[in-house]
Amino acid sequence: MDWQSQLITVYLTTCDFFSQLSPTSFLKISPNSNPLFTDQEVVTIYIFGVLRKQKNTKSIFNFTKNFILNWFLHLPSYEGFLSRLNSLSKLFPELANFILKNNKFKIPEKKSQPFILIDSLPIMLTTGFLAHKCNTANDISSIGYCSSKDKFYYGLKLHLATLFQNKKLASPIDFKVTPAATHDLTAVKNDLLNFKHSQIFADRAYCDKSTKKNLSQINSKLYTPIKLSRSKKPFPVMKKFILNLLDLFGSPLKFFLTG
Repeated sequence: MDWQSQLITVYLTTCDFFSQLSPTSFLKISPNSNPLFTDQEVVTIYIFGVLRKQKNTKSIFNFTKNFILNWFLHLPSYEGFLSRLNSLSKLFPELANFILKNNKFKIPEKKSQPFILIDSLPIMLTTGFLAHKCNTANDISSIGYCSSKDKFYYGLKLHLATLFQNKKLASPIDFKVTPAATHDLTAVKNDLLNFKHSQIFADRAYCDKSTKKNLSQINSKLYTPIKLSRSKKPFPVMKKFILNLLDLFGSPLKFFLTG
């Protein structure tokens, strides 16, 4: 597909996405209900810029201005474009859902690489002040911290690996119980190497450089959430999200490229 057809496909798909949005899922922030430069164009420019390997929002804007301005005659200044883009930041999770629900993104029943989901959960014997005094089952228990509940506790931790099944509950394939103080990666680092030729999804705690390298040697890949630094704008992270999504499902932006 040539770049012109690709651009048109991205735009038409974006328009389809906007047409099915309900007022409860998205509200136009701009006081101008019919701006000359539309929200559909904002999203199209950003996604097309990512496809053309532009590295950041500024380079996406410059690429549009210098090479395809005749397709976007009402392109505002960079500041105006950035403001519009940021105002649409909450829209991208909805866009991801729209893409994933499309038939072209349905996961085949016979997939070449299984999806492995890994997470841990606390087994709390006691919490708070009593956590430092409890001696119950002290040969297998210890004091740990649960970040999701923001509390210290005394007890154990369950590490669970499950196999993703489309339209079904994930099926457990491996588990381990450790003292609460045991770090997530320490608990399962060696076990991860049992998942050959797999796509593995886990919390950032389960990842380090050596683990990713070892997994790549057995044709497996570990996906972790993207942590947004407070000093960074949201859309460089959104770009990574889009690229990770494309990487996961094969050739770059198969959904937009194939039409």
